[in-house]
Amino acid sequence: MYKLKIPDVKELQQNVNRHPLVIKTLDWTKHRSLPGFYGVPIYNVIVFVINEMRRLDLEMRANSIAFSFFMSLFPSLLTLFTLLPFLQQYLLQYLPEGENFNLILQTEIQKLMPGEAGNTLYEFISDITTNPRVGLLSFGFILAIYFSSNGMLAMMQSFEKSYKTTFRQRGMIKKRIVAIFLTGLLGALLIASIVLIILGSFLINLLSEYIAMAGLSTRAIDLLRWVAIILLFYIGIAVIYRYGAATHKRIALLSPGATLATTLSILSSVAFSFYIDELGRFDTYAQFYGSIATIIIVMLWMQLNSLILLIGFELNASIAINRDIRIHEEEAKSPT
Repeated sequence: MYKLKIPDVKELQQNVNRHPLVIKTLDWTKHRSLPGFYGVPIYNVIVFVINEMRRLDLEMRANSIAFSFFMSLFPSLLTLFTLLPFLQQYLLQYLPEGENFNLILQTEIQKLMPGEAGNTLYEFISDITTNPRVGLLSFGFILAIYFSSNGMLAMMQSFEKSYKTTFRQRGMIKKRIVAIFLTGLLGALLIASIVLIILGSFLINLLSEYIAMAGLSTRAIDLLRWVAIILLFYIGIAVIYRYGAATHKRIALLSPGATLATTLSILSSVAFSFYIDELGRFDTYAQFYGSIATIIIVMLWMQLNSLILLIGFELNASIAINRDIRIHEEEAKSPT
């Protein structure tokens, strides 16, 4: 009787590595670089990233970061939306007459988070925005700063490496100060994004007189709004990499790691939203977990994006370390 032979993993890997196309591809990556790689071969960067991911257990670190940021989520939302009742009088100046602020808020939230998850979030926000609470604002602000900076601190500690030619050490006080600074900066970017989301449609209407003159359609202007939001998202990630990592030479704002992390975050969020809403997974989770289904979904989303941020950083770190090693080798070879 004929028995099907299952090939050994190592044997299969060796056969793949011997394939002419694989050999040519590897040879090409060893002699080619990409923009932003500072002349470091693609092969060196990829191998370094893979080795670091195996050595550092990025998934465990991502879990730690996600948990720290999750602890800051509710006080941060509490602070943000407790501010809205005090800002409504300024926001309403930019809305057409007869438009309801809460209705606009509900519509935009459901665009970002469709289904029951969006309705649950809106009910929570609506209660806070319609009833100003000064005491809640101060209490939430203190908790938000503390827990958010803890989350940022956990991420900064994940950025630390032992390569002294590229990385340096920071004291705990300086780490906390940098974490608070980054938290405040990202909070400002988040508020700017929310303002663009809430007022975006009405800004388009206000600019409608100029759309025909510029030859742009309303859809194109709406696309520009989301491009601006994505740009703010990119800036947030780039700032984290630049100032969160303790390097001798700061990582550039326009970096391959920030580009990769932004792209993967957007794609993963779209795929995650499709998985939850279009495939009806929220109803499945709600059936088993009840009211905490939303919390579970948010935690999964945060864990996924924390892992993506770490992967993007490892790409930047790989480029920086290989660049500095090459510079030191060239300096050692050059005559004194």
